[in-house]
Amino acid sequence: MSYEIRRTELPGGVLHYHVAGQGKPVLYLHAAGGVSITRPLEALAENHTVYAPVTPGFDGTAPSDDLKTVADYAALVADFAAVALEEPFDVIGSSFGSWVAMWLAVLRPAMVDHLILQVPAGFRFEGKGGLPDDPAGRKAALYTHPERITAPAKPDAVMAANRRTYDALATLPGGATVDEALSARLNEIEAVTLILLGADDPVVPAEAGAHLKQRIPVSQRVFVFDAAHSIEVDQPERVTRLWFEFLMRGQGFVLNRGAA
Repeated sequence: MSYEIRRTELPGGVLHYHVAGQGKPVLYLHAAGGVSITRPLEALAENHTVYAPVTPGFDGTAPSDDLKTVADYAALVADFAAVALEEPFDVIGSSFGSWVAMWLAVLRPAMVDHLILQVPAGFRFEGKGGLPDDPAGRKAALYTHPERITAPAKPDAVMAANRRTYDALATLPGGATVDEALSARLNEIEAVTLILLGADDPVVPAEAGAHLKQRIPVSQRVFVFDAAHSIEVDQPERVTRLWFEFLMRGQGFVLNRGAA
């Protein structure tokens, strides 16, 4: 399924987004590397309309001086969703995108139907986890199976700009590694929630998933085995199956995942 890139004018500025497919809308919020059309995203667009906004400053877009925090960006996403999507809609966040998705579900709970938090950022207790600075270490942390990468590589300059924008949004006061303001409001999330973690992920510590499972009222936690941080790349078939089963069954999946 081919994704088309579009742009829209919002009160908070210009927002670019990828869109494909037909069916119930799904909002996909990208990781710190920007939007990559993975095999699960291609499969999802076969029976959903998928919208993947690009955070301003990512993937060659102009940064926004009005975006200071992850919560600021979540508010911009809410403005986008209000004009582009039919409510309620499902939300899938990946890493940084999960952080944004949680704030969206807190700020605008009526918008979000099903919520998938994939390798969620924002909760590195005691500073555990994070990406190494060296390229080899970074690649090893991201992928157990780098040979399964299908999306084309982005230019170094684009990736450097992505990193700068991410650092600007994700830096917490006092150098904190846990978003305590969000943590205090996790119990306000009304959406049925699936927390997906890579069993071999060194970037997001397992404590993050346990914390979210404890605080989000209706939630289930699932580990994807033989996968590092980029679970969509390492285990595309498993991730696709989990997405489809959860989006179809919702609370039934949370209460009884079944034998899959």
